[in-house]
Amino acid sequence: MKHFKYLFFSIFFLFILSSCSDTAVSDPPVLTDKWITVYDTESEGISKSWINNFPTSNFAGSSWENWQIPNAPYRWHKQNFMVGTLDSTAHYYLSCSTIASPSLIWLNGKFLDKLDHSESYSLNITDHLIENEQNELIIRNEYQENSFGIHCLNIEKNTALSALATKKINYYDMPLYNEPPSYAHDMIIYEAYIRQMTGGQFSGLQNLSSRLQQLGINMLRLLPIHPTTRQKINTSYADPYVVYDYFSTSAELGSMTQFSSLRSFLHRNKIKLMLDAPIAFSATDHSWTKDYPDYYLKNAAGKYQADPEHRYTAMFNLENPQLQARLFSYFDFWIEQGVDAFRIDGSENMSKEVFETFHEHFSDKRERPFLMADGTKPEHVLYGLDAVDGDALYSAFLAIKNNKANANIIGETLEKELKSYPAGTKIVHYAERHDKGRAWKTLGVDDHHLALFTIFTAPGIPSILCGQELQDPPEFSLTKLKDINWYRIHWSTYHLISKLSKLRKDSPILTRGNFHRIPTSESIAGFSRRYKNETWYILMNYSNSSKTYNIDAKSTVFSDGTSQIVSEGKVKIKAKGYCIVK
Repeated sequence: MKHFKYLFFSIFFLFILSSCSDTAVSDPPVLTDKWITVYDTESEGISKSWINNFPTSNFAGSSWENWQIPNAPYRWHKQNFMVGTLDSTAHYYLSCSTIASPSLIWLNGKFLDKLDHSESYSLNITDHLIENEQNELIIRNEYQENSFGIHCLNIEKNTALSALATKKINYYDMPLYNEPPSYAHDMIIYEAYIRQMTGGQFSGLQNLSSRLQQLGINMLRLLPIHPTTRQKINTSYADPYVVYDYFSTSAELGSMTQFSSLRSFLHRNKIKLMLDAPIAFSATDHSWTKDYPDYYLKNAAGKYQADPEHRYTAMFNLENPQLQARLFSYFDFWIEQGVDAFRIDGSENMSKEVFETFHEHFSDKRERPFLMADGTKPEHVLYGLDAVDGDALYSAFLAIKNNKANANIIGETLEKELKSYPAGTKIVHYAERHDKGRAWKTLGVDDHHLALFTIFTAPGIPSILCGQELQDPPEFSLTKLKDINWYRIHWSTYHLISKLSKLRKDSPILTRGNFHRIPTSESIAGFSRRYKNETWYILMNYSNSSKTYNIDAKSTVFSDGTSQIVSEGKVKIKAKGYCIVK
C-alpha cells in the first residue's frame, strides 16, 4: 500500500509536469514588467550595436522609476518573450501608453520607430514577430528633464488595421547606427567614365591621375568597368550598366593587371577607388539567365522583366537569398582587388530588407567599404548604406538660373535636406548632372562657380563630373564616343576646384561643423557652419550687381578675390561673387 501511494504521487507529479509543458503560449504574446536595463553613460549603444549584443545589466529598477540620472543620456531595456503560433487572420500591435521620453524601439534586431512624448501609440509588429520562438524587444529611452521612459507596453491582437495610429516619420531623430568609414567626412569624389577619357583605357586614366591630385580628389568613382552585353548595337559603345560578367574587366578598357596598376597608382597617391555596382539587373545574355532563372523577376507571361531605361536587361529578384550570396561574392571579389567603395545602382527601387542584408554582410568586415546610393530615400542610410544623392540642391541651382526661385532657396533647401535624413547622413552634392547637359550651358559659367562654391562649403560630399574642369566640355554620353580634348582646361574652374578642395581638407568646420540658416535675400544666398566655438558665414551673390551684406564678422577666410569685409559689420560681394567670413 505504501509503495502504491508513492506510485500514485509519482504519476500525479508527472501528469502535472506534462500538463505544464503542454501549456499553450498566450496569443497575443505577453510582456512582463521585468526588463534587463543598462545605463548608457557614454552614449555608445548605437555605435556598439547593443541591439545585437546587449551588455550585462547594471540596474534592476522598473521602466518608470529612478530615471532622473543626468549623467546617463540614454537608458536601454531588453526583454525576451515567447511567441506561439500566430493568427494569420489578425494583426499584432505593440501598444505603448504614456510615452514620457523620446524612445527608439527594435524588435528582433529590426528598427521599428522613434516615439516622442504622447499619451499612447501603436506599432504594427505583425511582420516582425517570429512564430514559436523567443523574440527580443529592445528600447532606448533618452534622458530629458522630467522624462520617465514608457509607462506601459503590451502586445495586442486585432483583426483590423484600425488600431494603427498614423504618424509622419521623422527620420532626422532616428539613429544612424551604420557609422560610415572615417574618411567619408573628407571625401571629394571625381566621377570618371573611362571610355570617354584619353585612350578609353585604364592606362589613359592613370596618366590623368596627376590632374586628379591637383584638383584635390581623394575618391575616384568609375562607371561600370565590366564586360557588357554582346547583343548587336548601333552605338559606339554598349551601355556600361548592361553587364554579362561581374568578375572581370571589359577587354576594351584593359586587363585585370592594368586595372590593378591603376588601383595601385591611385592608392600611392592617396586616392581611393569606387566602382559603380549595377546589381539591379544583368544583361539578357548573362549566363545566369540560363543557369539560375530564379535569380530574375518574370512578368505574367513568364518572361524576364526588363529595366525600362536600359535595353537587353533582365531584372534581378534581389529578395532571392542565393542571388544575394552571389552578389556578396561580387563585392568581396572587388574588395580583394583593392576597391574601397561602391555606388549601388538601382538602389532607389530596392527594399529595406535588401539594405539590411548589405549592412549585416559588410559589418563583419574589418574595414568595410563605403556604400553610396544612387537615390534619395532616407531608408537607404537608415538600413545600411552610407550616402544618398543630393538632387534637391542641384534642382535649387536650376531654379535660380531659370528665374523660378531666388537666392533664399539655397539655405532653405539645405536645411530641409538635412532634416529629411537621420542626423549625420552623408549627402552627395554636385554642380552638374549628365542628364541635364554640361554646367557651362545649363547654369552658365558664373552660376556654375557659385554652385561649386556651395557644394564644397555645405554639409555633405562634393562630387565633380567627368570633364567638369574642361573648356566647354561636350555633353556626356554613355554609349556614343565624344571628341573630348582633355588638355583644353578651363583654368578658372580648375583653380577654383583645387582651392576649394584644399580649403575643405584644411578646415574641419566645413567637414564636421554644424549647419545653420542665416537671414538672406532675393540676391544673397548663405548659411553658417560652426565647429569648436568658431563660426564661418558662407555668402553668395546671385545678382548681376555688387551687394552689401550686414554681419558681425572681423576677417575674410576665402573669397573670389574681390568680395570681402569692407568695414565693421559690412561685407561687399561682387556680382556673381562669393566669400567666407568669420
